[in-house]
Amino acid sequence: MEYTVRSGSEQLGTIVKPPPAGDKIAIAGRVWVVEDVDHQRHEVFCTLVKGSIPAYFGDVAGDIHTRILERMYRVLSEDAQYPYLMRRALCRLADARELFEKSRMGERPLVHLGGRMWALFPWLGSYAFLALERFLKLRCAVRLGLKGLQSSRPYYMQFTMQVGEAEFYEIVSEEAAQDFDALTLVYENEVPVFEKYDEFVPAELLRKDTQGMKARVESWRKFTGTAADHA
Repeated sequence: MEYTVRSGSEQLGTIVKPPPAGDKIAIAGRVWVVEDVDHQRHEVFCTLVKGSIPAYFGDVAGDIHTRILERMYRVLSEDAQYPYLMRRALCRLADARELFEKSRMGERPLVHLGGRMWALFPWLGSYAFLALERFLKLRCAVRLGLKGLQSSRPYYMQFTMQVGEAEFYEIVSEEAAQDFDALTLVYENEVPVFEKYDEFVPAELLRKDTQGMKARVESWRKFTGTAADHA
């Protein structure tokens, strides 16, 4: 359930799970301190804080569709300006686009962080991202020498691996091309329920998320001949 964020009579936007009074949130391109939370009305009242400080962004809703992540990719890739954004939001967008370009995220999903540490940006929605995470751990880990995988779902993963960039793309695309059931990405004795109403989601829909993940990974095969090997 979303909470409306207000400052006086102004509505700033919405967040999914507000922090307690005294904590800070980032919304509308600015940082605000929470003064009060009305859980019955689902409203958050806050006051603008000047300066640059760490802030809470609010918990992300459980299911973010792949189209949202793909639109984020387009926003970072294009030069379009959005007149409805406040000045600070425009500055943050400019910084994000600069980082996107310098890291070459627009060219390929795997970013080298130094040594054997990598970050993967698959631009997949919540369930497809989770399927990819399980796919890497359960079907690719041995061949990749994968260790220490940590995720910020559904945005990126960090991990170390023993192979280089080109070999990563080759291995994961080979494994994704194989025929396997979506339920093989569930750990033994695990109930595959991720959100409150997932038990009512048809198995075919869950398989569709896995198919979307597999299609995205198989598309990375094109990088095997162009990737720079950092191993």
